[in-house]
Amino acid sequence: MTTYKGINGFAVQSVASDPSPLDEGQVWYNNASYAFKLAAVTTSGTWASGGNLNTARNEAGGAGLQTTALVFAGSTGPSYTTATESYNGTSWTTVNAMNSPARGGNGGAGTQTAALSFGGELPPGSVTTATELWNGTSWTSNPTGLNVGIFGSGPAGTQTAALSFAGATAATRPNATESFNGSTWTVLPATVNTPRSNFAGFGTQTAALAAGVESAVSPTGSTATESYNGTSWTTVNSMNTSRRRNRGFGTNTAGLVWGGFGPGTPYFTETESWNGTSWTVTTSLPAARAQDVNGMGTQTSGLAALGYNGTSLLNTSVEWTGPGAPVTQTITTS
Repeated sequence: MTTYKGINGFAVQSVASDPSPLDEGQVWYNNASYAFKLAAVTTSGTWASGGNLNTARNEAGGAGLQTTALVFAGSTGPSYTTATESYNGTSWTTVNAMNSPARGGNGGAGTQTAALSFGGELPPGSVTTATELWNGTSWTSNPTGLNVGIFGSGPAGTQTAALSFAGATAATRPNATESFNGSTWTVLPATVNTPRSNFAGFGTQTAALAAGVESAVSPTGSTATESYNGTSWTTVNSMNTSRRRNRGFGTNTAGLVWGGFGPGTPYFTETESWNGTSWTVTTSLPAARAQDVNGMGTQTSGLAALGYNGTSLLNTSVEWTGPGAPVTQTITTS
C-alpha cells in the first residue's frame, strides 16, 4: 500500500509551529493547535486588509513592494502634502517629508530605500518638473527635472532607470515619454498612441504598460491599453471594464489593475489581470477606490493604498495575493 512516507521519504512530522517555506503537498501535524495541515497554493487571487496610513490622501506617489512600501506627497482635499510614510507589511510610519512645495499627482518609482518622485500638480492648478531622490532616510532635490511639467503620468522603473509617460499639463494631455538615468531626464522618440492621464501605469524602463484613459475625449474612461518594449508603444488588447483614475502594478507581461471609475461616475471594485496578451476579470476589491497609488508590487504580491471612494479620502491599504501563492490549509473530516 502506498504511504505518505513511501512517497516523500519521511513520515508526517509533528511540529510546534507551521514550517516555512512551504512545499506544495507537504503535510504535518501542528501539536500546538492539534491539527493536521497541508501546504497548498492559491487558485485565485485574494485581497486582504493592510495597515492604515497616518495621513488620508489621494493621487500620491509610491514605490516598493507589498511589505516594503513607500508613499509620498498627494492631495488632502483642499491642499497638497509633502508627507512620506513607510510600510513594513504591518504598519505605516511617518518618515522625513519631501521638500517643498507640496504636490499631488506625482509619479513614483523604485524601492522603499531608493525611491524617485517626479512631476506633480501644485496649487492653484500649475504643474512642476521637480524630481526628488529618496535614500531610505531623506529626500534630495535633483538638480534637473522633467523636460515638461506633468502630473498624473504613468510611472515605471527604478530610481536610476525610470520612465514617465503621458500625463497632463495645466492645459493639455501630451503623449510624451521621458526616461531617467539617475541624474537627467531625456525625451524619447516614442509617444503613447492615446493621450491620457490618471491611469494605471507600471513596469520597467524598457517594458511598461498603460491601461485606462482620462482625457478630454474620454471623460468617462476607456479600456485602452498600450505596451512599451523599450522602443515604441503598441496598442494591445483592451481591458474588460472602461475606467479612469484606476491604478495597477506588475510588468507589461504580468500585471494587475483595479478600481477607478467610469460612465455615470460609479467607483469600481473590479480587478483585472494581464498575462501579456489579454485581460481576465479576477477577484474584486473589498471596497471601491480610485486615485490611489501605482506600482507597489507584482502580479502575485502587491499593495493598494490611499485613494478616494466617491465620498471621502482614504487612509486604508489592501494587500493582494495572486494565484499560485503558498497557503496553509487545515485538514478536516466531515
